[in-house]
Amino acid sequence: MSLYCLIYTSVAKQKMTDNCLKNLLDRTRSKNSAVSLTGMLLYIDPYFVQILEGDFDDVCETFTRISKDPIHHKVSLILKKPITERNFANLAMGFNKVSEKHIDSFVSLEAFYKSESFKKQSKDIIELLEMFKNETLF
Repeated sequence: MSLYCLIYTSVAKQKMTDNCLKNLLDRTRSKNSAVSLTGMLLYIDPYFVQILEGDFDDVCETFTRISKDPIHHKVSLILKKPITERNFANLAMGFNKVSEKHIDSFVSLEAFYKSESFKKQSKDIIELLEMFKNETLF
């Protein structure tokens, strides 16, 4: 098995209530567990930022499914690379809903997302995801 990680961002097409997010997570965790995917999902209204870790084929198939999901638009692949170990090994899908005040000092996500060079910022995104790794919500 070749282990890969993939990071993407997207914009929610609709307002994501806590109930919507919980339903999304229930479906996601079930699918991820079935193929041993791990990762972290952050929701920063209206943005999603997610890292997926697992077998190359499973990671790619999951990303393809996400990119076609009507919940998401402006899906942008940030990083896809082989890894030697998982950073989120204990999380079928960690989750946190991040308020702007949490990330103001770290990164202005809207400015970041609109910039032309955002694909070069994968290190910042990994740091952002890892900040919430131990504070999983729902």
